[in-house]
Amino acid sequence: MATIDLRKLASLKDYTNAELRVLAAVAPAREFKVGQMLCVEGTSGHSCFLLATGSAQVKRTFEEGERVLATLTGGQIVGQMALVDRSPRSASVVAAEVTLALELTRDVFENLLKAHSPLALRVQEQIAIAGIRQLRMATQRFSSLLLGQTAKAAAPPPPRSVLQTMQAALEEWDMSMEDLDQVHVSVPRGQVGAQESRSRRA
Repeated sequence: MATIDLRKLASLKDYTNAELRVLAAVAPAREFKVGQMLCVEGTSGHSCFLLATGSAQVKRTFEEGERVLATLTGGQIVGQMALVDRSPRSASVVAAEVTLALELTRDVFENLLKAHSPLALRVQEQIAIAGIRQLRMATQRFSSLLLGQTAKAAAPPPPRSVLQTMQAALEEWDMSMEDLDQVHVSVPRGQVGAQESRSRRA
């Protein structure tokens, strides 16, 4: 059976020893060989995976074929929406190399929630962080393309790959492009926003 030193995972550095012991007990370690699927697009998901070592590619099928949307490495969580709802997997996840991962099922997660386990709150935080990272990556790619095209008189539309990445990220969280217009990012008191920081340097 595969073993993992949980203390070596940066994403778990704030976990207490008690929380790590519970995690090790309820989320067994699994080994995935190269090409082995962690998640299959369109199927019903019942668990999420916390990657410990190795890497995995997130792939999704579009009209023109399958496309790699992202590559995940140790410390990242994947398939987390299976713990939130029962919708089909929005993408496939395949091991790009020999990969060790902890598997947490929805049934176990729901039992942790019912028991008011501190670990359940930790997992919820991981899910939120993963979603924020996913949306941020998609919007940054989209924004960088738009900024790079502003100087052109007849700028071509963003490549389909970028739009597809953003579409996949939004659909994962049941959002639309219109929903992004309603998002307001506030700067905590005492901190300087990116726009103000650039103006100060000018």
